[in-house]
Amino acid sequence: MKTERLIVLVSPEEKARVERLAKRQRKSVAELVRNALSDFEAAQESGGKAPAEDSELSAEQKAALERLAETALSTMQRANAALDKAFEQVEATKAQFAEQRAKKRAASA
Repeated sequence: MKTERLIVLVSPEEKARVERLAKRQRKSVAELVRNALSDFEAAQESGGKAPAEDSELSAEQKAALERLAETALSTMQRANAALDKAFEQVEATKAQFAEQRAKKRAASA
């Protein structure tokens, strides 16, 4: 299975909560997050009904997963905005280089 890295910035307290939850469920943090994402998508597709596995989660665990999903979404939105800005800067730099090349050509002609 091909995988990619997803970096999500969370507070030290959020990280500790996620690690505790993963440990209690005897899962890696990555597995916990993947499962939470799948469960979240399934719940959204079923009109907000909780998947069968959610009945085994405590209210604290459900709340922690919801906060994690919200944090992941917020982080992804900030990352996308930063990437958009970086792409704009790259395009501006490319335009500056093209302008400089055109001036050099005009000067040498």
